[in-house]
Amino acid sequence: MIFALDLEGVLAPEIWPALGQHFGVPEFSLTTRDVADFSELMGTRIAAARRAGVTLRQLQEISHAVQPYLGAREFIERLRPMGNVVIISDTFHEFSDPLAARLGGVNLFANRFDLDEAGLIRGFTLRIRGQKERIVSGFKVAGYAVAAMGDSMNDRSLLASCDFPVLYRPVQVLIDEFPGAPVAHDLDTALEYMQRARAQRDESTGG
Repeated sequence: MIFALDLEGVLAPEIWPALGQHFGVPEFSLTTRDVADFSELMGTRIAAARRAGVTLRQLQEISHAVQPYLGAREFIERLRPMGNVVIISDTFHEFSDPLAARLGGVNLFANRFDLDEAGLIRGFTLRIRGQKERIVSGFKVAGYAVAAMGDSMNDRSLLASCDFPVLYRPVQVLIDEFPGAPVAHDLDTALEYMQRARAQRDESTGG
């Protein structure tokens, strides 16, 4: 079984708001809860970074210091005996690889930045946005059942394409869109739902 998890807002704090607070750039603090269109959101963030002259290296000094939520690593450790754990997120490898390592070396599917010669971000390569459903479908074609957990609008395709969606501290739109999905407000409860998903999978396959 595959457990596909979002990263920011689920296992760790949102990175961009931390950057916004540190650099005093309000556009950094916007998230997909504020602007549902990810390309529009990233365009706003990148334009703000270029106006402020903030390089990727400077952003990394802050993003690489972000720590997982209390109990997040233990949550993953308790999931691992039940299946394979992956993170599928609209974050960027340049920001979140150290965070994935702190979570126990979880496989991270994320996007990448494009830089100019001065080290400023000039664009990005979307390797995940719009591909979450395709990634989950690939797991399912390979014979895996998939339980997924997300919190925001950018997780809709992940949750819609999996076998067992779990909403974690979700925005109201997700609750409305997935009325039958369990809602967790802490990782202990989320673990219980994941355990139920594994039990349902075992029942359906005879173990």
